[in-house]
Amino acid sequence: MWKIAIVDDDFQVLRGLRHIIPWAELDAEFAGEAIDGEEGLELVRRVGPDIVITDLYMPGISGIEMIEKLRGEGFAGRFVIHSGYTDFEYARQAIRLDVDDYLNKPITVNQIREVLFRTIGRLEDSYLENMEKKKLISFVQNYEKQTASEQLAGLLNGTVQANAAELKLPGPRLHWEDRDQLTAVVELVKTDRITDISVADWHLFRFAMSNVAKELTLTEWPEAEFVWLFGAYSAFVLHISREESPERLSKRLAYFTELITDSMQRYLGLTVRIGLGQRKQLWSELKASADEAFEALNTSSQSQGAIDLVRRLSNALQRNSEESLWSHVQAYIDQQEIAAIGGEVKLFYKVLATELWTLLQYAAGQADLAIMEEEDNGAAAAVDIVMNRHDLESYLNAKLKMIGIKRQPVISQKHKAAVDFMIGYIHEHYASDLTMDELAGKLFISKNYLNQLFKKVTGETFMNYVIRVRLEKAKALLLEGNYLIYEVAEQVGYQNVPYFSTLFKKYCGMNPSDLLKK
Repeated sequence: MWKIAIVDDDFQVLRGLRHIIPWAELDAEFAGEAIDGEEGLELVRRVGPDIVITDLYMPGISGIEMIEKLRGEGFAGRFVIHSGYTDFEYARQAIRLDVDDYLNKPITVNQIREVLFRTIGRLEDSYLENMEKKKLISFVQNYEKQTASEQLAGLLNGTVQANAAELKLPGPRLHWEDRDQLTAVVELVKTDRITDISVADWHLFRFAMSNVAKELTLTEWPEAEFVWLFGAYSAFVLHISREESPERLSKRLAYFTELITDSMQRYLGLTVRIGLGQRKQLWSELKASADEAFEALNTSSQSQGAIDLVRRLSNALQRNSEESLWSHVQAYIDQQEIAAIGGEVKLFYKVLATELWTLLQYAAGQADLAIMEEEDNGAAAAVDIVMNRHDLESYLNAKLKMIGIKRQPVISQKHKAAVDFMIGYIHEHYASDLTMDELAGKLFISKNYLNQLFKKVTGETFMNYVIRVRLEKAKALLLEGNYLIYEVAEQVGYQNVPYFSTLFKKYCGMNPSDLLKK
């Protein structure tokens, strides 16, 4: 909570301010009061408030002198001056001392409310900036590592060139220079478990998969990097000693890929498939290895073409290039027409229309874009009249014109970083008694505002997300078969077993005992 102190030599003003400040709405608490500048100095030094509301003219030292002394001592809190006098010289000094606001007495409820909300907003921004600069939390400390992982993903996707200036790759440099590399692409297969999931659930699955993948590489293949590529696709880049024989490598790869697929199914209930690229002597050839891995994932040219099309459409959407988007669609239609020669023409174009619109929507999702339909009541039925290529192109053109492809509401990088930190913290400390107050204290953001940010990014409340994380972990523990129900409940943060069982059934559709029987 934000701490607010009041300094004024008028007792009625002190009482009045305490009464009119909307403490609960501001998520603030009263930090103390003082009747002159000297007492104000001691109060601020003792309790370290976030905001000080102070009068100017007081016995002993003035409000300006008090602020000047505190600034000289390094006090970084915010000041709001309230005074019954308008003095240009004092106002000028207040600006020099970085005072947030200058209010004339008498102060109305709306005035103090607006000023304090504005001041708290500045506090939140400044604390986030300080947090980033000083690397107080893990996501800032690992910034360079995260950037390197993003660049590696871009290298595999083809959006970053191997000869790009200042390209930085994760891990020790010698792994890239003195080892061979091989790309293994992992596809998360669409099953009932991940169909129509929310943004929050998608965060959950990605985080859980990343954890399992990184744990496996630590024990089974320490010289490896794991990155998310796009959508349902992630990848391992495996560093290989140049002395390792092809025969031994083949056995290691077979064991490693089987271990990954089994672990994802056993601990997370997720089905994955893995495609392997060829071993490369130069890391600059990793894009080729990734392409080979994608090809290995699919035996039919049609399914491989769909995966490749999604990647191309996603890149075109990110660049906002309609010309490129349409050229990729046209090329895909050409390929499918060649493959379908001799089949039922009318049915072919109807199916292709539905498939292409599905792929376009999926690509938009991978590009982090939202598709906003505008009174699209009859458009879905229009596919029924698609009989030939001309109809197909008209249908897709109409859909693209009717659909406004707009970026989702932008959230500042600082606030996105705060939510990323929250998600990571939840996954690390889910067994603890997590509260929004705790995280608000770590991030220096009011809990009400933080809860709004979290819901805006994930689509779900903080507490609901905590419950989901705990229950996903509980499911994995129960599937291991090594723990009793009460032991699992305790390990995921629930001391009350009946309450745990009730939550489990509500979110998972079955009792913990039913899952144990499986």
